[in-house]
Amino acid sequence: MIRILPILLSGLVVLSCYGPRKKIPDAPQETYTNPIYPAGSSPRLIWYDGHYYYTQSMNDRVSVWKTDHISEIAGAREHVIYSPGSAYHISAPQLHRIDGKWYVMFSSDDGSGSDIRHIYVMENPSPDPLEGTFTMKGWIRTGNVKDIHPTTFTHGGKRYLLWSGTDSVIPGKATVWNIYIAAMANPWTISGTPRVISTPQYEWECQWIDEDGTSYPAPSLVNEGPEFLYSRDSTRLLVFYAASETYTSYYCEGLLMAPASADPLEPSSWHKNPEPVFSKNEETGVLGPGHVSFFRTRDRLYILYNGKSRFPDMRAVDNRSPRMQEVKWGKDGIPVLGFPVREDSLLFAPSPGE
Repeated sequence: MIRILPILLSGLVVLSCYGPRKKIPDAPQETYTNPIYPAGSSPRLIWYDGHYYYTQSMNDRVSVWKTDHISEIAGAREHVIYSPGSAYHISAPQLHRIDGKWYVMFSSDDGSGSDIRHIYVMENPSPDPLEGTFTMKGWIRTGNVKDIHPTTFTHGGKRYLLWSGTDSVIPGKATVWNIYIAAMANPWTISGTPRVISTPQYEWECQWIDEDGTSYPAPSLVNEGPEFLYSRDSTRLLVFYAASETYTSYYCEGLLMAPASADPLEPSSWHKNPEPVFSKNEETGVLGPGHVSFFRTRDRLYILYNGKSRFPDMRAVDNRSPRMQEVKWGKDGIPVLGFPVREDSLLFAPSPGE
């Protein structure tokens, strides 16, 4: 044994020289499982000044969570920044840092029970969105009967608003939800005429009757929850959006693309992917994945989305829950979303920061 040991040691040295070198982490990487929060929809976050600020739909209020580790969001404190009363229906709030101020965009009805929702914007000049006061800047006048799911982005030095809306809500008649875009004069005012860049057209975008027959009294064809992202090489503008009715297992994610050199306000600039890019997966047991948003860590790209498992009451809003997983950039510079992972999958947690 004494003679063999030096030989073994020399062999290990050879292997270490010619084999692949792997970085040994300073500490074991943290892991998590989905969902990251017990219930909710429209998850989104922003990284600012060393912290994540997270939002999701809470129905009767707008809340923000602050955390250093997004995988631990369920244990973070909820900060309510707007609460008009339990009669209101509020959805998809988003925090944005614009020109040194905080803005929160969301859709809400007027509390009368009509559920005719519009887009509202609030402003807070404080460096920390959990300090100071958010004041209402107003309702963004789009000309539509009903608007939801606002988001904003800049391109070519100009700011734009993306959202989902419908210009007709007639009881007993089909409702069509489109993706709109408009230029912005400021964070709470659009300029010019809104343009439709996507309307439900493919079968996978027009599902409103669920597997068990659950449906609204009339067809509801949906494109909603737009999310902007540049391609990896910044040569294309990407708008991911959710398609089909939320309560169905067919709820999924579509993709619009436009050349970065094109006019975003021109509908002909946008090309729609003919197939969904993220949809239900029976093998993993996750249904209706959609309303995707993106965030980056130092070296990885992640998506947040809401999905649900198969329950007896498929239409219950509480069946939806926020989930998170890493995605890869494709060779063409477009994120490959893959499929929603199982709830019991052990995943590596994102490292803090961008």
